[in-house]
Amino acid sequence: MRRAYSIVVSAGLAPALILGACLVLAVSPTLVPAELSGLVRYGPFLLAVLGGAIGWWFNRGRAVFVMLLLLVCYWLLVGNGAGISAEGLAFLRIATLYLIPINLLLLGFTAERGVLNPRGIARMLVLGLQIFVMLMLAGQPDVGSALHRVLDTRFFVSTGILGAMPHPAMIISVIAVVLLLIRHKPLETSFAAAIIAIDVATVMGSGIIQYGYLAATGVVLAGLAQEAWRMAFVDDLTGLPGRRALGHAMAELGNQYAIAMLDVDHFKKFNDTYGHDVGDIVLKKVARELARVGGGGKAYRYGGEEFAVLFAGRSAERAAEPLDALRKRIAENKITPPEKNKSVSVTISVGVCERDEDTTDPWAVLKSADQKLYQAKQSGRNRVVI
Repeated sequence: MRRAYSIVVSAGLAPALILGACLVLAVSPTLVPAELSGLVRYGPFLLAVLGGAIGWWFNRGRAVFVMLLLLVCYWLLVGNGAGISAEGLAFLRIATLYLIPINLLLLGFTAERGVLNPRGIARMLVLGLQIFVMLMLAGQPDVGSALHRVLDTRFFVSTGILGAMPHPAMIISVIAVVLLLIRHKPLETSFAAAIIAIDVATVMGSGIIQYGYLAATGVVLAGLAQEAWRMAFVDDLTGLPGRRALGHAMAELGNQYAIAMLDVDHFKKFNDTYGHDVGDIVLKKVARELARVGGGGKAYRYGGEEFAVLFAGRSAERAAEPLDALRKRIAENKITPPEKNKSVSVTISVGVCERDEDTTDPWAVLKSADQKLYQAKQSGRNRVVI
């Protein structure tokens, strides 16, 4: 389960596979049967609409915005250009190389605000305003031609890859990709991959642009799917897998395993004294330590201040060793609540139980571990009970 989990949540795996597949098709277009060539041309439209609908369903306003942006930019490049002159179309092609990375970078560092709310609607209006201004400028041949010369800037004479794109657009794209990849989140990584896809297609030539947008919409759709998976299985506050992921992991346990239940001592009193914000800090601190519990253990947030740890292939006695080391690390690292002059210790209590020959249901083992946790509380807290 741990291996499968790490593969699924890997932010860069799906975009890399999609980019690679589209690159192969772009280099060898004969791999696509003639009767399916329309899917390549109209695929970006279909994927953008599908991704926008899914983003709307999950209230992911940033994904909806990006899909709309890619859809409109692709239509401007491969559609009829809305009756715009050749000079205007040349300007639009250059402008999209600036418009896409700048918008995706800004969205990558913007908090999710949903779709049908004032901020979500404001984003859509900003997109509409950008497209409107581009079309207005492109509709005037003299203006479009002048802007094209400005945007198509080269800092030095170059050929090949360095000469295929305006140098400022190339620099903006590189900065955007690096910053988005640093975020290392599914949606932000897909934004970076979309920029790469469009830039690579631009470098390869105008006849390849449909493959670039096919890859761009595909990676954002994949990032959205990973984001939806994360929403379902990962706890937002702590970053640990949540209770639903715990259920899936428990279903895959073998014949020998131990389960630990633990929670933060006096957490309600701590919350009442210092406030819920400090309580969240405590949970994050505990979760950070739990993420590296050791001993082959995998931690999950069970709910509230309770956590569960699964030890596949281990006895309760062997699992107790890394758990006791965890308990000591947490107790030794004090925290200082904001606006307070003294540090406060945080401790945990732990109960551990292993599967025996009479127990086949892992949830029954978890319940027994919860009873051991209660014994740890009754025995004075800040301890591990087997």
